[in-house]
Amino acid sequence: MALRTAAVLLAACVGVARPMAIAKGGRTPAPRVVLPPEEAAWRGATPKQSSLPLKEDGKPDYTSIDKSPISLVLISTIRKLLVNEVGGVDRDPRPWTNFDAILTPVREVNDMDGAAEDVQVRARRVFEGILPSLGIGWVPPLWREYIKPNTPEVAQNFAFFLVFYTLFPWLMGPMEGAEEVDVPLPEAWRKLLPFLPETVKLPQAVKAERCRFLESSSCASVCVNSCKVPSQEWLREDFGMPIHIQPNYDDFSCVWKFGVEPPPLYEDEAIMVPCFANCDSNYKGQANFRERAMKMGFVDGLLETAELASVRARGGDFSATGVTEQGTALNEVNLVARKNEVSRKGKCWSVAKNRKEARGDAVEASGDKINVEWDVEG
Repeated sequence: MALRTAAVLLAACVGVARPMAIAKGGRTPAPRVVLPPEEAAWRGATPKQSSLPLKEDGKPDYTSIDKSPISLVLISTIRKLLVNEVGGVDRDPRPWTNFDAILTPVREVNDMDGAAEDVQVRARRVFEGILPSLGIGWVPPLWREYIKPNTPEVAQNFAFFLVFYTLFPWLMGPMEGAEEVDVPLPEAWRKLLPFLPETVKLPQAVKAERCRFLESSSCASVCVNSCKVPSQEWLREDFGMPIHIQPNYDDFSCVWKFGVEPPPLYEDEAIMVPCFANCDSNYKGQANFRERAMKMGFVDGLLETAELASVRARGGDFSATGVTEQGTALNEVNLVARKNEVSRKGKCWSVAKNRKEARGDAVEASGDKINVEWDVEG
């Protein structure tokens, strides 16, 4: 294992100096999984996969991860940045290194007044503040101006995989490499070190087996507005790294595909989601989906896409396995079930295009007459 790891790192370093040859076949897709729609996590079911010990409630025990120095530093750093975004007042009495306490200011931001873009702007400010808070704010310009122009794309993607795999298990849970590509090792290196293989597999994506942030928040809006969208924008603009983040609402896994352009948000499967069954927002509820349904072409209550039309043409013979094109469901059956729920009840109000108006309806339905308003510049 140590030799394999060394070989992988060696290949990445060689790639910095000269272009990498990629074996035919492109990225290797992640393994396929089968899960009935009624067992989907967004419906309230507890995901089953975990490489960590499970607690009595079926959730992973993150004690071994949370006690690492990296976790302690990053949890406290990000919590301080989040608290600054909600007025500088920390309303959670738990220690600054407690992961669950981060969700208190996250939820405050998510439930505040404003459009979805307002939430995303605040969340992005948090991401942009991490490196300067750690005294390494020089990393993005160094990467963008000197490393990126002289590094093959496959090595760039692999480098980002290493960063997230190493630094963010406290946020996303245990991770593994995904979408591997075969990279031939230089013949000169293999002559010098005969034990090296002909090719090494370099992950181009990182997959969280069971995203801690998504499961702990139990909220599609928190996932989309406080993580997915601001992360994609931050990495694109500060590092020049396109990335498509694909949260899977069926099992709460999540894939970050480096070097892949995300679709426009209004076309992303990630916002085609109802309110999670276990959402603990103060203003839980659905938004009216009719406007978007008409705009994007609903037929009989289902979003009509070429893929779904093809499935219907086969008489509803849905495939039992294989994640959907954008990775938010484990199979097409589950995605259709989720879209059916959206077409019947509407989607999570906080990912709706008319979020500001939808929030007002949700607040009124909750009986809360106090509007928390904030300014994007504030």
